[in-house]
Amino acid sequence: MLRKSRWFVFLYCFYSASVAQAVSPVHIGVLSFQSKADTLAQWLPTAMALAHWVPETQFEIVPLTYEELDAAVQEDRLDFVLTNPEHYVVLRNKHMLRPMVTINQRVGDQVVDHFGSVIFTPAKSNIHTLEQVRGKRVAAVGVNSLGGFLMAADVFRDNQLILNNSRDVQLSFLGVPHERVVLAVLAGQADVGIVRTGVLEQMMAAAKLDLTQLRVLNLQPADRFPQLLSTALYAEWPWAAMPHTPPALTKAVLVGLLQIQADSEAARAGRYQSFSIPASYSQVEDLMRRLQVYPGQDQMHTWQDVWWRYKHWIEVLGALLLSFGLLMLAHLWRSNQRLKELTHLNREAQTSLELTAAAFNSQVGLIVTDGLTRIQRANPAMTSILGFAEADLVGQVTVVLRGATVLHGTMRKMWEVVQSHGRWQGELMCRHRSGSDVPCMVSISTIRNPATGLTGFVGSFADISAQKKSADDIRQLAYFDPLTALPNRRMFLERLQTTLESALLEGTLAGVMFIDLDHFKNLNDAHGHSVGDQLLKLMSGRLRLLIGPNDLAARLGGDEFVVMMSGLSTSEEQALSQVMEMAERIHHALLDPFELDTHNETGLYAQALHYTCSGSIGVALFGLIDEPLTEVLKRADVAMYKSKQDGRNLIRQYDPQAQKVLNARMALSNDLNLALRDGQLKLLYQLQVDAENQARGAECLMRWHHPQHGQVSPVEFIPLAEDSGAIVAMGDWVVRLACETLARWAQVPQLSHLTLSVNVSPRQFTETDFVARISHILQDTGASPHLLRLEVTEGIVMQDKHEVIAKMRELCALGLSFSIDDFGTGYSSLSYIQTLPLAELKIDKAFVNELTTSERAQAIVKAIIAIGHSMGITLVSEGVETQAQKDQLLALGCTLLQGYLITRPIECAALEDLVISRHSSPMMYSLI
Repeated sequence: MLRKSRWFVFLYCFYSASVAQAVSPVHIGVLSFQSKADTLAQWLPTAMALAHWVPETQFEIVPLTYEELDAAVQEDRLDFVLTNPEHYVVLRNKHMLRPMVTINQRVGDQVVDHFGSVIFTPAKSNIHTLEQVRGKRVAAVGVNSLGGFLMAADVFRDNQLILNNSRDVQLSFLGVPHERVVLAVLAGQADVGIVRTGVLEQMMAAAKLDLTQLRVLNLQPADRFPQLLSTALYAEWPWAAMPHTPPALTKAVLVGLLQIQADSEAARAGRYQSFSIPASYSQVEDLMRRLQVYPGQDQMHTWQDVWWRYKHWIEVLGALLLSFGLLMLAHLWRSNQRLKELTHLNREAQTSLELTAAAFNSQVGLIVTDGLTRIQRANPAMTSILGFAEADLVGQVTVVLRGATVLHGTMRKMWEVVQSHGRWQGELMCRHRSGSDVPCMVSISTIRNPATGLTGFVGSFADISAQKKSADDIRQLAYFDPLTALPNRRMFLERLQTTLESALLEGTLAGVMFIDLDHFKNLNDAHGHSVGDQLLKLMSGRLRLLIGPNDLAARLGGDEFVVMMSGLSTSEEQALSQVMEMAERIHHALLDPFELDTHNETGLYAQALHYTCSGSIGVALFGLIDEPLTEVLKRADVAMYKSKQDGRNLIRQYDPQAQKVLNARMALSNDLNLALRDGQLKLLYQLQVDAENQARGAECLMRWHHPQHGQVSPVEFIPLAEDSGAIVAMGDWVVRLACETLARWAQVPQLSHLTLSVNVSPRQFTETDFVARISHILQDTGASPHLLRLEVTEGIVMQDKHEVIAKMRELCALGLSFSIDDFGTGYSSLSYIQTLPLAELKIDKAFVNELTTSERAQAIVKAIIAIGHSMGITLVSEGVETQAQKDQLLALGCTLLQGYLITRPIECAALEDLVISRHSSPMMYSLI
């Protein structure tokens, strides 16, 4: 390319010298965003093409920087200008340039006359949105670059980030070419880069960049523009004529530019498709106005401009206004003083009367009595609160206002306080005219005349019904379950503490029962949470009927209930018998069917669901010793867990041995969380071969070597991982290790065809970002997705059939395939097999073990193989341990074999050696 550029320069110089004597050259100023030699080489063929279309005219390309182009236009040394859009807008506004054409670019098979900016960051960074760019290092081309800065600055401004503000980001300008910005981001010198559209694709085409290394921020829809894009689109570069350029020459050049074809040397060298009529550059002007910047100039705010232009006059005017304001303040102060003197006496005379009237007509109910408590006045608020008219109260003694629930002793004590202290305040129930009681906050004060002494009383009444109701509502929300109206966990714990203290003080025992409904989740999944809520309400009603007046039933949350019995026998044996008797009653009450309302899928008519529920109940006593509440609850919880372990629908009392089992399980669960971090987990591989004993793949099997307990069986630690959620991280680790193995095998001819099967747990599969994580691992490792097979159980399909199928199809679109593990032991439904994108069925070991001895096992295996063949699915037999089993499976048409007869689970290196050493021999694999 460099030689070609020099050749064009040489030809053009030779051509220019040959015609310089006869023709005055036409100067075309081109903004050089690269080296001037490259710019000259890029546009020389276009000048030569114009010379063809405009005979006897010499066109000279003049590459210029921003500043040089501004000076050349100012001095009228150019005839035509080719520059970027924002620079064109400035030159047009200053020097009246006339737009002629706009450059058209070709991207793939699409012609575009607009471009934009790309905002990007390394793919491994934690920056995913524009808001997360705050405080980061941002690299751009330059402040005058439309695609390399201004467009992105406008987008960031909309997201409340000002790129020129050092408090928002750390901005650096690297200049042209745009590749500098990309290389700076890849080198870690900047966190975010801004370049013109097309730069990333050009670098990728030149093998300078792998697009998977970058993440584009604010990515725009692909159907709008054929290149990566983060901003709005703006018109491409314009070709403009100077005001002094003759119209005839302008027209001839315009026609010549429009005649240039896409396959011409000029278009190829200039890297454009063609020229078209001028586009509108109003969007560019709007952008520049929004950013308050013109290329190469710092804009002064209007108020600053006015200040520096009229600074002297503003100072003089300000001094005059300040003097005038001080004089007016002095005048107003003197007037105010005079007004105060004139109104002082009048104000003193009216103050007492105004205050009394305002208070008497306030929103607080008021009465005024004489010294014998006969009511003399009552304000409208008082009549509103209690429903009496003033005429009904005047002359009555205050006892008429006493509520029916107020004791006589209360009133006597109240008047004693008033007489001794002159004031009483408190809550009091007052009688409404309708006969009902109204809670009021009442305040009574004495009225005394300095000359005559006590003359009467003033009483104020404020209706606090709303406050009392709010307090009751707050207590209801704080202490009761909103669904069942049973006491909640908070109230239960407070009552438990009180009961424990009473039991220790009185020497009696108390008991607590934990009740957990069996398979409640299945009811919710099958019929919806509204039906499950019905069951919880009905269950609460039965508990209320069963417990005694001193007992407490509460709902702790979900489908967990608790019943507490207090005041039991002092004998531990008798107290336990009392609690067990209540537990049996609750257990039998649970087994009585519940009538639940559900809805028919084909209509709006409700139909009854005859539902039988069972519960697992744990029983524990307390009150023998002073202990934390958590210990009491833990014993009942352990007993309930023991009931679950023993098969559900049972009653179990607390057993210290069950506590030990639970503690051991919890300790092992805690150790499992550290196993992956500390490298205690490892991956073994079990080979799969075809009928000719050729290796076709392997299954990845996870093993755990505990530092104290030694080898822990997967049957023991996999359920623990499922319960704790650790299975998600462990599953990702297995997938990544398998993909790394596949990527390494791809370089070995004898191993490159092998598939790897990885077990995926239901917990792992239901993660919302499961597909994205698998895709990321495949991209990270470079493994072929066609060789990775995910093994799932039939139970996954029953969780959410539509969501599961959607996820499986997404993964299949990446190239992965699926296998159903342990087929025949679960649901084995043909309805889901035909809807799932399956590539493999694995026949469970239980059928293979009895294959040679049980006709029923033979029939089942034969049926499974027939189903697989009819659907074009690979059949894999697990647990092949004898030659007889192998021969019979092959005779039935099984595709692949796996088991101890082939190999035990072995290290990856051993598997590789085994396959490579036997690659050319059909002999039986054996590593037992």
